[in-house]
Amino acid sequence: MGHKIEVFTAGCDLCKETMEVIRKTACSECTITEYNIREKCESEICVKRAKEFGVKAVPTIVIDGKITVEGRPTIRQIKEALGL
Repeated sequence: MGHKIEVFTAGCDLCKETMEVIRKTACSECTITEYNIREKCESEICVKRAKEFGVKAVPTIVIDGKITVEGRPTIRQIKEALGL
């Protein structure tokens, strides 16, 4: 079963590493959306979604509507959150 993964980033090196970990760990059926807060998406969806979840730090990973990790994730944390 695929998961909906949303990652709030700011273009920093830690955020780039986080996206790499997510891409390596997520299943092929998972959908991954990156919201770069610094770039503020054209439609402002990045800021809106961040407020909805109460994002306070980047990177923040939301899986299936729940904040799973704030800060640097480990592969183990991601696998556990995805049930792998």
